[in-house]
Amino acid sequence: MYTSFMKAILYNPPVCGAVITGSQAYPLLSGNVLFYEANNGTIVVADLTGLVEAGTEQEACRLPRFYGFHIHEGNACGGTQQDGAFLAAGSHWNPRKCEHPAHAGDLPVLLSNYGKVWSACYTEAFMPWEVLGHTVILHDQPDDYRTQPAGNAGERIGCGTIVPFQ
Repeated sequence: MYTSFMKAILYNPPVCGAVITGSQAYPLLSGNVLFYEANNGTIVVADLTGLVEAGTEQEACRLPRFYGFHIHEGNACGGTQQDGAFLAAGSHWNPRKCEHPAHAGDLPVLLSNYGKVWSACYTEAFMPWEVLGHTVILHDQPDDYRTQPAGNAGERIGCGTIVPFQ
């Protein structure tokens, strides 16, 4: 028996998505984040690999680890390690001007197992088409859901711009 959430993923294409690429510190990081319309909200699905820092490919460094995961207000991922990875992504997307962790772009942390992530969450903070043109950012530390303005989630290690799904 499928719930309406499962049906949204199984029987409908995503509305939009982002192809994620890693920073210089995470050159193996790649994958997709997809946004599905469901029940007056959005299902966000993250499917990522390569969450391994440069030079630490051995198994001991690929054990389970948490990463921050947010939608940012910018429309590009530009920026270098010298001036800040993915600096063009801007701050957390926060159209209602709420304090953290109530930004529309605040999403649950991602759990990586041996460098891989598959995660899905549901939010009524936005509809998929509202995030078109914004960016998805992965951070090297988990969001603590307390610290202002962005949860002390650390460096930006992955980014993708959200575009219509094709």
